[in-house]
Amino acid sequence: MSDDAVLSVIDQMESWIEDSTWSPDPEALAQWNAAFQEAMASADRGPGWGKLIERAHAVGERLEARMVPFIQQRDDLKAELDAQGRGNRALRGYGAGLRNSL
Repeated sequence: MSDDAVLSVIDQMESWIEDSTWSPDPEALAQWNAAFQEAMASADRGPGWGKLIERAHAVGERLEARMVPFIQQRDDLKAELDAQGRGNRALRGYGAGLRNSL
């Protein structure tokens, strides 16, 4: 394989990131990552490799920035579910205490 395969997967990620309507899909990202890892493993690392690596790092930083709101949503949802779980456990405990007092 050549450096062109690495360039191709980087181009794909850049096009996703530039699309304001794009929403990261875990399955698509996993497939993209597999293609990226395969391309990196078999790349020629010829002239211009350094620039290609810089571009890959830049697109990675842009992806991380794009993921911030999704990560925040996930963390907020997780915190809410944890709070609901604590509340449910408290209600079960209260219910058991109430049944024992009757």
